[in-house]
Amino acid sequence: MSFVHQEVWHWQIATYLFLGGLGGATFAIGAILHLFEGCDRKMLSIAVLSGMGFMGIGTIFLLADMLQPMKALYALTNPSSWIFWGVIFINFYFLMATVYVIPLLRSWPKLVLIVEIIPDPILDLMERFNRLAALGGSAAGFLVAIYTGLLISAAPAISFWNTPALPLLFVISAFSTGAAYLLLLSTFSKNDYAHKISEKLEQLDAGLIVTELIILGAYFNFAFFLPTGARASAAELFETPFFVFGFMGAGLLLPLAIETYSIFFSKHSKQSAGVVITASLLVLLGGFLLRYYVLHAGLYQYPW
Repeated sequence: MSFVHQEVWHWQIATYLFLGGLGGATFAIGAILHLFEGCDRKMLSIAVLSGMGFMGIGTIFLLADMLQPMKALYALTNPSSWIFWGVIFINFYFLMATVYVIPLLRSWPKLVLIVEIIPDPILDLMERFNRLAALGGSAAGFLVAIYTGLLISAAPAISFWNTPALPLLFVISAFSTGAAYLLLLSTFSKNDYAHKISEKLEQLDAGLIVTELIILGAYFNFAFFLPTGARASAAELFETPFFVFGFMGAGLLLPLAIETYSIFFSKHSKQSAGVVITASLLVLLGGFLLRYYVLHAGLYQYPW
């Protein structure tokens, strides 16, 4: 029995999966906050615009990896390919994000002139249905976030990836990074409402990290009962210091400890801002490391 590392998807795809999940989850969580908690228009406009930026940069990494014309043509025209559906989800995401964010830009005096280029009837219509666009945006963000896991799990030749636990792990990780990024924005915001929202974001992120740890345990439990290739992949990750101490330690357990302390003891004082920023950055780092090492551990199994 021999194992060979996959040589198709490298750090570029890991970057795409990370940025795509981050961009999708940032928009989804921001839109949900708008629907149920109110709207800090400046903060949400920054969140959605940066989410669109993350998605755009991630798509560039994907296209750079797909420079083989025949490979790209097949993937983009084949409905059985997750890349085909990914393109649909991403286009839906950009449509909803654009419709949603334009009315929010009215809160930026320097951008009012850009917004006023749009005819008033269209702009008024966007404003009127802004909450509906938020609902569509939350759905679009979720679809993009979960698609990043479905794309990888649809590889039957690599048993470590070919499990329903992987899309679930990726979507929870994406929403954790999205909550951490919004928490980062709210920490730097001078708006009192944003600081109130930061408490809810911190609680959300802590809950998501706990959920991610549970799913991660289930994922590796599945791996040790799957074919030999999956067991070899799982064993390799546990023998990789950057995965154990980088992702699991610094990317999950440490920010969970920091956020738990902040929630129960620090009461979000000004002195706690530094540790909250540190926790958020560590969560973002952990989100990238998860995708990088899951791809890196993809093994083909040969019977000789």
